[in-house]
Amino acid sequence: MAVLPTDVITGILRVLPVKTLTRFKCVSKSWDSLIKDPHFVKLHLHHSLTTNNNVKLVLDDRTNVYVKEEEDENDDDDDENEDYDETYSVDFDSLDNLEQLSRPLISAGSGFWIFGSCNGLLAVRHEEESGTAVWNPSTRTCHYVPRLKGGEKDYDILGFGYDVIGDDYKVVRIKGVGKSAMIYSLKTDSWKRIKDCPYEIPYTSPHDGAYANGSLHWVGDENGRQRVIFGLDLGAEEFHRVPEPDVRFRNLGYKSVGVLGGSLYTICYDGDHISMWVMKESWTELVYLSREEWELTGIYYTRAVAYSRRGDEILFDDGGASHLAWLNLEKKTGQNLRIIPGAPARFSAMIYVESLVSALPMP
Repeated sequence: MAVLPTDVITGILRVLPVKTLTRFKCVSKSWDSLIKDPHFVKLHLHHSLTTNNNVKLVLDDRTNVYVKEEEDENDDDDDENEDYDETYSVDFDSLDNLEQLSRPLISAGSGFWIFGSCNGLLAVRHEEESGTAVWNPSTRTCHYVPRLKGGEKDYDILGFGYDVIGDDYKVVRIKGVGKSAMIYSLKTDSWKRIKDCPYEIPYTSPHDGAYANGSLHWVGDENGRQRVIFGLDLGAEEFHRVPEPDVRFRNLGYKSVGVLGGSLYTICYDGDHISMWVMKESWTELVYLSREEWELTGIYYTRAVAYSRRGDEILFDDGGASHLAWLNLEKKTGQNLRIIPGAPARFSAMIYVESLVSALPMP
C-alpha cells in the first residue's frame, strides 16, 4: 500500500475542521505528532483566516442581565432558582449547528463575559469570581490566569491579543481611574506591571480592548477633556495615540472602537447622526446615518461583529439589548438577524475562528 508524502498529508489535513483533526490524531502516532506540531497549527490557522473557513459566532447568554432588574423589582430572593449563564456557538455562514459550549468559570449569576477573541482563543471573565481564563472552545481546553492580589478599588479595563514578535498571547488589565497597567503573558504564565496608561477610560465606554495590527485599542480621555483613540503595542508594551478620521461632527456624545475584518474601526455618535469609519491604509467612512435612519440596534454599545461572506453587509450587535442586525452597505438598509432555534432570548455575539492554538502556557 502506497504511503502519501508528508507534505501531501499536511495539505489535506490543514483544510479540515478542528473536530475532525482531533479524531484523526488517533489514526497513528505520526498523525498525532503532525497535528500537534506548532508549524501545522499555524498553517491550519492561516488557511482558515485567509479563506474564511471554520468561522463561528459565539453567543454569550445575556438574558439574566436584562431580567435581573425585573426580578429585583419583584423582590425575588430565591437563590435556589438562580439561573446560570450559558454560551453557544453557531456556524457563521449558515447560522446552523447550534452547540452549547462547556465554558470555564461556571457560576450562577450574570457576571460572565467574553472580552477578547484572537486566533481561536477567547479571553473570558467572571466578575463575581474575579476569575479570568484563556479558552479554546474548539479543543475544549482552557487555562485559568493567576489572580492578581489586592490592588486599587476601581473598575477593570481588559483586553486580549497576540504579540507577533514574541509569539505570545497576552491579557491586559488597566485600572480605569488609577491607570495602573498590568500584562499577563501566556508563554510565561505570569503578570508584570508596565508604565501607567496615560489616558483615562470613562466608565460609560466599552472596556474590551479591540485587537488589530499587533495592538489593543480603546477610547480614552486625554487631560480630562479630549476623547481620543489610543493603543497598546503588545510587543513593545507601550501606549500610543492613534490618528483619527476627520469626522464631520465634533460634539461627540459617544465614541467606541472595534475590529471588523481584521481592521480597526470607530463608531461616533453626536445625538443626531451615527458614523462608522474603518482604518485600512487610511480612514474610510462606511456608514453615515441619521438617528431616525439607524433602526438596527440600540445606538449605545453598538459594535460591528463581522462582514458577510460577500462583504456587502455588516453584522451589528449591541450586547444583547436587542436583536443582531445586518446593514446593507450599498442600500443603507437593515434587517434583523433571523432567529436561531435554541439560542438564548438575548445574547451578545462575537466572531471567532476554530483553531488548534493552545490555550495552555508554553512549555
